[in-house]
Amino acid sequence: MLNNVVTITGATMNTAGRLLSIYDKLTERGGEPSKNVARLWAEVFELEQDTPHTEDDVVTCLQALRSEMDLLQSKFLSIGGVPELLQPGLSRFRETASPIRLNQQWLNLRDEFGRQENRVMLAWAGWALRDENEEDVASEDLANLQKELDALGATLGETEMSPYLREFVQRQMNSIRSALRVYRVQGIKPIEQALHQVVGAFTLEKNRVEAEQGKATEPAKGVLRRLGVALESTAKVADQVDKIRKAGEGGVKLAAAVAPFLINF
Repeated sequence: MLNNVVTITGATMNTAGRLLSIYDKLTERGGEPSKNVARLWAEVFELEQDTPHTEDDVVTCLQALRSEMDLLQSKFLSIGGVPELLQPGLSRFRETASPIRLNQQWLNLRDEFGRQENRVMLAWAGWALRDENEEDVASEDLANLQKELDALGATLGETEMSPYLREFVQRQMNSIRSALRVYRVQGIKPIEQALHQVVGAFTLEKNRVEAEQGKATEPAKGVLRRLGVALESTAKVADQVDKIRKAGEGGVKLAAAVAPFLINF
């Protein structure tokens, strides 16, 4: 179980800052021109290598990355920025992040991607959007959340339960896992959205979940309790970022929203 105290690194990020961080990681890890682009992105996003779902996970992260580029443009315009100031650097970054490039060698993309003006554009945009910075969650806390989900997944696979309960638990796990995967790309908002989806699922399916839980075996109930622990831990991480971002307002919002659905577990 995640410690009650969530570590905030002291670093702050906004949309442009996250893109810049990814840009720098790609530059640092792209020292081998012959490296496959899909493998390089998997390293940048810190994904498991050489699994059946690695490329799918890379595509998911790239889609999130391109969405974040769209958000950067939108936010930049909202503060009166001239869109041409983001070009051609942002277009070059988007081209590099295209899923159709995954089977190429990094050599084909490195020169255009690595132009100095591309990085300067992101650094400058990060400064322009500094009022939207959010605190960064420690890698250790993110890793602990992932470990909780991995342990839950292993227990789920070994436990007899009704098909409905198994699918319900798996669905909530998948929502949180997907959000954690893109945290370094999109920040805390996908995690908040995933938790809201979980609350919605519990709300809409409350009667069915409680009925299935009432007749479940003790090991199956244990899986539900572990799901509750993972959800509560994730909500505490999101709430801590939100509390700092709003100077103390709105703290424990998501944890409080999730808690009523976990009491009977």
